[in-house]
Amino acid sequence: MSSTPTNPPGSTPPVPPYWDDEDDWIVLIEFLRRDDPEDRARGAEAIGYMLAYSQMTDTRMLALVGDSNEDTYELLFSFSSPENKAEFLRLLKSNDATNCEDEEILVPIRAEIEAAQPIARVLPEDVMRQVTIIATMLFGGATETIQ
Repeated sequence: MSSTPTNPPGSTPPVPPYWDDEDDWIVLIEFLRRDDPEDRARGAEAIGYMLAYSQMTDTRMLALVGDSNEDTYELLFSFSSPENKAEFLRLLKSNDATNCEDEEILVPIRAEIEAAQPIARVLPEDVMRQVTIIATMLFGGATETIQ
Protein backbone atom coordinates (compact mmCIF):
# COMPACT_ATOMS: atom_id res chain seq x y z
CA MET A 1 0.00 0.00 0.00
CA SER A 2 1.32 3.40 -0.99
CA SER A 3 1.89 6.09 1.60
CA THR A 4 1.00 8.76 -0.97
CA PRO A 5 -2.04 10.71 0.22
CA THR A 6 -5.08 10.52 -2.00
CA ASN A 7 -8.06 12.82 -2.36
CA PRO A 8 -11.63 11.58 -2.26
CA PRO A 9 -13.23 11.38 -5.72
CA GLY A 10 -14.57 14.75 -6.83
CA SER A 11 -12.55 16.76 -4.30
CA THR A 12 -9.94 19.33 -5.17
CA PRO A 13 -6.40 18.56 -4.07
CA PRO A 14 -5.07 21.01 -1.47
CA VAL A 15 -2.83 23.78 -2.72
CA PRO A 16 0.40 23.90 -0.76
CA PRO A 17 1.19 27.45 0.33
CA TYR A 18 4.21 28.03 -1.91
CA TRP A 19 4.04 31.68 -0.91
CA ASP A 20 5.00 31.11 2.76
CA ASP A 21 8.54 32.35 2.19
CA GLU A 22 7.61 35.52 0.31
CA ASP A 23 8.34 38.66 2.29
CA ASP A 24 6.64 41.71 0.74
CA TRP A 25 2.84 41.62 1.10
CA ILE A 26 -0.11 43.98 1.12
CA VAL A 27 -3.79 43.27 1.64
CA LEU A 28 -6.80 45.17 0.30
CA ILE A 29 -10.37 44.69 1.48
CA GLU A 30 -13.23 44.41 -1.00
CA PHE A 31 -16.97 44.13 -0.31
CA LEU A 32 -19.08 41.98 -2.63
CA ARG A 33 -22.54 42.48 -1.16
CA ARG A 34 -25.09 39.93 -2.31
CA ASP A 35 -27.93 42.32 -1.49
CA ASP A 36 -26.56 45.18 -3.65
CA PRO A 37 -25.99 44.11 -7.28
CA GLU A 38 -24.55 47.49 -8.29
CA ASP A 39 -21.99 47.46 -5.47
CA ARG A 40 -21.15 43.81 -6.20
CA ALA A 41 -20.52 44.66 -9.87
CA ARG A 42 -18.31 47.60 -8.83
CA GLY A 43 -16.33 45.31 -6.52
CA ALA A 44 -15.93 42.68 -9.24
CA GLU A 45 -14.70 45.37 -11.63
CA ALA A 46 -12.11 46.57 -9.11
CA ILE A 47 -10.89 43.01 -8.50
CA GLY A 48 -10.67 42.47 -12.28
CA TYR A 49 -8.39 45.49 -12.57
CA MET A 50 -6.32 44.27 -9.62
CA LEU A 51 -5.89 40.85 -11.24
CA ALA A 52 -4.76 42.48 -14.49
CA TYR A 53 -2.34 44.74 -12.60
CA SER A 54 -0.94 41.74 -10.73
CA GLN A 55 -0.34 39.95 -14.03
CA MET A 56 1.28 43.05 -15.54
CA THR A 57 3.69 43.38 -12.60
CA ASP A 58 4.55 39.73 -11.84
CA THR A 59 2.62 39.92 -8.57
CA ARG A 60 1.00 36.98 -6.80
CA MET A 61 -2.69 37.55 -5.97
CA LEU A 62 -4.47 35.44 -3.36
CA ALA A 63 -7.67 35.82 -1.36
CA LEU A 64 -9.44 35.03 1.89
CA VAL A 65 -13.00 35.39 3.04
CA GLY A 66 -12.78 38.27 5.49
CA ASP A 67 -16.31 38.11 6.90
CA SER A 68 -18.84 35.91 5.15
CA ASN A 69 -21.78 37.62 6.89
CA GLU A 70 -20.69 40.97 5.47
CA ASP A 71 -19.56 39.60 2.07
CA THR A 72 -16.04 40.90 2.75
CA TYR A 73 -12.96 39.52 1.01
CA GLU A 74 -9.29 40.10 1.69
CA LEU A 75 -7.10 40.31 -1.41
CA LEU A 76 -3.44 39.58 -0.71
CA PHE A 77 -0.62 40.60 -3.04
CA SER A 78 3.01 39.47 -2.91
CA PHE A 79 5.66 41.23 -4.99
CA SER A 80 8.65 39.80 -6.84
CA SER A 81 10.60 43.08 -6.58
CA PRO A 82 10.32 46.58 -5.10
CA GLU A 83 9.98 47.95 -8.65
CA ASN A 84 7.02 45.69 -9.38
CA LYS A 85 5.40 46.70 -6.10
CA ALA A 86 5.82 50.39 -6.96
CA GLU A 87 4.33 49.83 -10.42
CA PHE A 88 1.41 47.81 -8.99
CA LEU A 89 0.63 50.60 -6.51
CA ARG A 90 0.94 53.22 -9.27
CA LEU A 91 -1.53 51.29 -11.45
CA LEU A 92 -3.85 50.79 -8.49
CA LYS A 93 -3.95 54.51 -7.74
CA SER A 94 -4.25 55.52 -11.41
CA ASN A 95 -7.77 54.12 -11.77
CA ASP A 96 -10.97 55.37 -10.17
CA ALA A 97 -12.18 51.76 -9.76
CA THR A 98 -9.14 50.77 -7.69
CA ASN A 99 -7.83 54.01 -6.21
CA CYS A 100 -7.45 53.77 -2.46
CA GLU A 101 -5.92 55.79 0.34
CA ASP A 102 -2.61 54.69 1.85
CA GLU A 103 -4.46 53.85 5.09
CA GLU A 104 -6.52 51.26 3.18
CA ILE A 105 -3.39 49.38 2.08
CA LEU A 106 -2.68 46.99 4.94
CA VAL A 107 -0.03 44.39 5.70
CA PRO A 108 -1.42 40.90 6.34
CA ILE A 109 -0.41 38.88 9.37
CA ARG A 110 1.38 35.54 8.93
CA ALA A 111 -1.80 33.51 9.62
CA GLU A 112 -3.61 35.31 6.79
CA ILE A 113 -0.78 34.60 4.37
CA GLU A 114 -0.75 30.93 5.36
CA ALA A 115 -4.53 30.63 4.96
CA ALA A 116 -4.73 32.49 1.63
CA GLN A 117 -5.82 30.63 -1.50
CA PRO A 118 -5.92 31.35 -5.24
CA ILE A 119 -8.74 33.79 -5.93
CA ALA A 120 -10.79 31.29 -7.97
CA ARG A 121 -11.11 29.12 -4.86
CA VAL A 122 -12.36 31.99 -2.71
CA LEU A 123 -14.38 34.45 -4.77
CA PRO A 124 -18.01 33.66 -5.64
CA GLU A 125 -18.42 32.08 -9.08
CA ASP A 126 -20.41 34.99 -10.57
CA VAL A 127 -17.78 37.46 -9.39
CA MET A 128 -14.93 35.31 -10.66
CA ARG A 129 -16.50 35.27 -14.15
CA GLN A 130 -16.62 39.09 -14.21
CA VAL A 131 -13.11 39.39 -12.76
CA THR A 132 -11.71 37.04 -15.40
CA ILE A 133 -13.38 38.90 -18.28
CA ILE A 134 -12.14 42.29 -17.09
CA ALA A 135 -8.59 41.08 -16.42
CA THR A 136 -8.41 39.30 -19.77
CA MET A 137 -9.55 42.40 -21.64
CA LEU A 138 -7.03 44.61 -19.84
CA PHE A 139 -4.07 42.26 -19.82
CA GLY A 140 -4.77 40.81 -23.25
CA GLY A 141 -4.94 44.18 -24.97
CA ALA A 142 -8.67 44.51 -25.52
CA THR A 143 -9.95 45.60 -28.90
CA GLU A 144 -13.32 47.02 -29.84
CA THR A 145 -14.51 43.65 -31.06
CA ILE A 146 -14.27 40.44 -29.13
CA GLN A 147 -12.96 37.62 -31.27
